[in-house]
Amino acid sequence: MEDLQRIGGGNRVRSVLFACALALLVPAGCGSEPSRAVPVECKDASTAVERALAAAPGEVRLSGTRLSDCFAPGSDSADGQALGLTFLPAAEHAAAEARAHPNGPPALRLGFLIGAVHRGVARGRVYAELGRRIDVELTGVDTTSAAYRRGERAGRDHG
Repeated sequence: MEDLQRIGGGNRVRSVLFACALALLVPAGCGSEPSRAVPVECKDASTAVERALAAAPGEVRLSGTRLSDCFAPGSDSADGQALGLTFLPAAEHAAAEARAHPNGPPALRLGFLIGAVHRGVARGRVYAELGRRIDVELTGVDTTSAAYRRGERAGRDHG
């Protein structure tokens, strides 16, 4: 308040108007930037991902969010770890089922998950290790089966 009292009357009004204008512009500018935060629904239990994958090769979403959109550009390693706790167990479970049923729906769901993860990992280097760890789950999975390839294409296209 003392600083405002030292500023002349006309300058004080301009200072207040400038501060108000700046306060209005800052949120407007933020809206155009991509979010750096991973959506909360993406940090849910891996069972949520597994339930969502039942819609593959169609629209697979977690509370309205595409799987690849869980990988927010510019997020930090903590978010990468949180996604790992969600996506890695889902990939492990889907891979086990795909090994048992290489030409059925489990292979299609796994393919979709892998395609969506690859689409998401491309959004930031912080996710590279998660992508690598999920790819390890493909050991022993028939990635040449029609079901797996169909799912992976769909995951890369709109996952």
